[in-house]
Amino acid sequence: MRDAVWRQWRRPPRDVEGPLGAYVIFDGAMSTYLHQLGVPIGTPVEQLNLTSPDLVARVHRRYVESGCTVLQTNTFMGNRIALERHGLTVDVQSLNRRGVEIARSAARDEASVYGTMGPAMGGYRYGALLQDEERDLLARVYAEQAEALVSAGIDGLILETFPDLEEALVAIAAVRPILGDLPLVVNLSPEEIGVTRDGVPLAEAFRRIKAAGADVVGLNCRLGPYGILRSYEQAGVAADGPYAAVPNAGILQRSEGDEIAYTGDTADFSRLMLRIAQLGVRWLGGCCGTTPEYIRTLRDALMRTDREPHGAAIQAETHATSRPSAVTTGAGAYHDGVSVVDIAREKKAIVVELDPPKHLSIARFLEGAEALAGAGADLITMADNSLGSVRVSNMALASLLKQRGIEPLVHVTCRDRNLIGQQSHLMGLAVLGIRNVLLVTGDPSRYGELPGATSVYDVSSMDLTKMVRRLNEGIGFSGQPLKQPSRFVIGTAFNPHVHNFRKAVERLRRKVEAGADFVMTQPVFDPDLMAAIAEATRDLGVPVFVGIMPLTSARNAEFLHHQVPGIRLSEQALRRMQEAAPEEAPAVGEAIARELVEVAIRLFPGIYLVTPFLRYEMTVRLTEYARSLEATLVSRPHGHA
Repeated sequence: MRDAVWRQWRRPPRDVEGPLGAYVIFDGAMSTYLHQLGVPIGTPVEQLNLTSPDLVARVHRRYVESGCTVLQTNTFMGNRIALERHGLTVDVQSLNRRGVEIARSAARDEASVYGTMGPAMGGYRYGALLQDEERDLLARVYAEQAEALVSAGIDGLILETFPDLEEALVAIAAVRPILGDLPLVVNLSPEEIGVTRDGVPLAEAFRRIKAAGADVVGLNCRLGPYGILRSYEQAGVAADGPYAAVPNAGILQRSEGDEIAYTGDTADFSRLMLRIAQLGVRWLGGCCGTTPEYIRTLRDALMRTDREPHGAAIQAETHATSRPSAVTTGAGAYHDGVSVVDIAREKKAIVVELDPPKHLSIARFLEGAEALAGAGADLITMADNSLGSVRVSNMALASLLKQRGIEPLVHVTCRDRNLIGQQSHLMGLAVLGIRNVLLVTGDPSRYGELPGATSVYDVSSMDLTKMVRRLNEGIGFSGQPLKQPSRFVIGTAFNPHVHNFRKAVERLRRKVEAGADFVMTQPVFDPDLMAAIAEATRDLGVPVFVGIMPLTSARNAEFLHHQVPGIRLSEQALRRMQEAAPEEAPAVGEAIARELVEVAIRLFPGIYLVTPFLRYEMTVRLTEYARSLEATLVSRPHGHA
């Protein structure tokens, strides 16, 4: 690694020669440095290429004066997806070309200018496999931005801050043909040391990136200098470099004044970067939190002679070069529950929902669960603070049900937990042996009794489906191995009460492709709609459990019809409830539900009964009725089994 192999390229970057070898020195942060200069946090800084070009040029010039040899254009999130996410309608071509022009003017022939592109989806989607339409979209988006940067005259291109190898490979395939003989740098940004977020060990990821067409591979951003040092020590620096290291100033934290800051300082940063350099990493720079002073201190340190010579390439540790795998479930394994999908293969599955109470008295809930199980319900399902209302934790109640020999099916919403809490919650469910989960987006908290509460929504229900599928492969959200795979049976919700039924079915198919094992619909009150659902999902390949909810009064029917998202009554059902005398309304509502059970039991491999207001006596009778109907069936349909 002593030879500066990049000097043999047709388009070599500018570099510096130190006592121990040559280095390419990138600049430091653009966005966080602009925030220090007064640009408000949350501002998409790429638009400053068009609105405040002098400010961007001033930042570039300070980095050149600090000693960097490669300037990166202010175009990190200058792709169509990111700009639209911020509500910007600026022209992608103009914004990126202007970014190159500003950087070139500031460089003044003292530094090379590399175009910078970040992940269009990587920071906003989780889950392993991209869908075909996502791949096609990303390819177009990356190609569009790369064409703009190349046409403006960049000296090379950097794809940086990619947490997932998969999206990085899509980006490489899109831009490599456009670059011609321009060099391509690809920097991954894992969330855990030694492994990408989609579970690929770094040594393997580096090999695949090189094979795909990158000239330089490396790491940047999240892990900070210490984490990147640890990653290179673990993965090794092979002889096929160059390799890059462009870490944050340190680890992101909140200061006492509640401001965003980074641990570490310029001296500590340079000390750790020198240790990275001694491993053979020769392309060095700074990411978030770094400033021109960081780059000046780094260059000065590299130019000093009182350093140990660069070590030979370190061999990758065995455990770092093999894909994470789950440890076999031996001693200490948790007790698994039964699968609702397996039940549906053997008989008509009956899932009954009981809402966790809003208070600490759970006696009636437990009485209802035991009564329903005795009536023939296969699983008791519990919502996750439905309609944004605070209720007893469904994980706690599910654990109590398992102790009583009753199988739970737990709803998991995207609303209430960030990704840290979400994985922790799911790991807790797995440890308790709770297998069946229904992954839902969740009603916004502003609709509930604590409207000031924050709705998190780190990911969509579809992305969460992909992530739980990875837990089943023994890989955590960040890519770290779990030592033991979960065995979740993953459910997804389907709302048929939409204007475009066909599009809703198409989205449902994508959820199944993402990893859903079964489907539960919102309550349906129209036999014709049930038939339409059965026909549209006949070739879905997973069981569909249609929702049925007994109505209790005219007011209840009108509230559900007009106020509750995702529920729509048929005109006939609404009229029957409105015409019923108040004292007769519960019986009428139950009669409507019995009629729907008669239809559903013929069309679907199971039903999903929703208990209103914890009045479990109604769903006990409906469960018993469904079981009696099942016994009279001559044969079962095979479309959803």
